[in-house]
Amino acid sequence: MLAAMVESALNQAIGMDQTGPERLRRLDGRLLAVVLDGLDITLYLGFEYGAVNVSLNADREPDTTVTGTPVALFSMAGGDRWGLPGSGVTIEGDAGLARDLGEFFKQLEPDWEGPLAALFGDTLGFQAASGIRRGAGTARKTAATAAEQAGHYLREESGLVVDRPELKDFADSVDDLRDGVGRLAARLRRLEARTES
Repeated sequence: MLAAMVESALNQAIGMDQTGPERLRRLDGRLLAVVLDGLDITLYLGFEYGAVNVSLNADREPDTTVTGTPVALFSMAGGDRWGLPGSGVTIEGDAGLARDLGEFFKQLEPDWEGPLAALFGDTLGFQAASGIRRGAGTARKTAATAAEQAGHYLREESGLVVDRPELKDFADSVDDLRDGVGRLAARLRRLEARTES
């Protein structure tokens, strides 16, 4: 039931974008697994003929597996952070498929006005479509802000994750230590060679 609902919602949104189905055709024949962390659910998205087929099972290995919490995945839906460190999303396999799909949905512009105008009339349909666009934008911004604040908390407040400059300093210190140990070992070999001669 979940897979059918997701499939229906995706295909309706894609169908309401004039160029959506044609742009999606470049993913034909590909299979993406979306693992929803914390829910123990994996959705398989297959792409054929400019449409999405969603199921809970797959008859082959996916080209790409994207894993993350629903919040992390949603916050990336309109962003450019696919699979970057700190995004809360991991990508295995062909990262290009995940990136292309993310770009596709970022560019998706469903025409909400047409169906809503047919249902409610031109004036109310226009107002409802404007409200949906604003609501979707607000939801994306809220999810992105939540992910950013969670990252800030993990780095700054809890100390569970180090930020990039701290990690670089640590790595530089390890490199310096390794080089120093190498120099010490070489010096010891030279001293040992002198004492043997």
